[in-house]
Amino acid sequence: MNKFILLVAASLMAFNVSGEEKSKKGKGAKINPAYKQLLADLKLTDEQKPKFQALQKEQSAFIAEQKKRSAEEKKAAGQPFYKARTAKIKELFNQDQLKIWWKYQAQQRAARQKKSQ
Repeated sequence: MNKFILLVAASLMAFNVSGEEKSKKGKGAKINPAYKQLLADLKLTDEQKPKFQALQKEQSAFIAEQKKRSAEEKKAAGQPFYKARTAKIKELFNQDQLKIWWKYQAQQRAARQKKSQ
């Protein structure tokens, strides 16, 4: 009987610890390591950081809206959005940062294509 109680207590403790670990992760755990590396490689200035964060938030909101649209609506809405976004990125980044950005975009595109095959 004592072994059974000990086993139940140990499993409850393990369950509580794993629950705490999940709650500690939060939003920060979702950051892609490649994206984290991109941010380090870009070496954004203090002036660029809030502008880039605003662009990223804008894109997140756009993607959330895209999920509600049909395929045709997605394509129609996506083209002007991404053209405008590209123009803003070109305006924000210097030439070295743009090279890093395009390299990252190409890697992500290749990963998506590989995943879809």
